Amino acid sequence: MQKQTSPYLCHIFVCANVRENNPENPGCGAKGGNALKDKLKAAVNERGWKGKVRVSTSGCMGLCGSGPNVVLYPQGIHFSAVTETDLPMILETVETETASRETLNPKP
Repeated sequence: MQKQTSPYLCHIFVCANVRENNPENPGCGAKGGNALKDKLKAAVNERGWKGKVRVSTSGCMGLCGSGPNVVLYPQGIHFSAVTETDLPMILETVETETASRETLNPKP
C-alpha cells in the first residue's frame, strides 16, 4: 500500500445511488444524479481542468431526501437538491475555493 495526497485540486462527487425498493425516496440517481455527473464532467473538460479536477459518482451520502447531492473534496462543500441550472455555481465554487487557482487556470 502507498499513502499519498490526492492528485486532484478538487474531486467532485455526485451521488448516483438508486434505492430500487424505496419508491418514496428513490435516491439521487433516480433524481438525475448520473446526468448531472455527465454534465459536470463535460464542463470540467471544456475548461481544461482534466487531470486537476475529477468528477466521480458516489454511493449514498445518507441525504437522499435532499438529493441529488454533490460534494467537493477537499473543500468540504456540500450542495443538495442540485439541478442542471446549479452547475455554473458549482463550477464557480470549484474555481474560487481551490487553493491553487492559478494552477487550475494557468496563464497562456
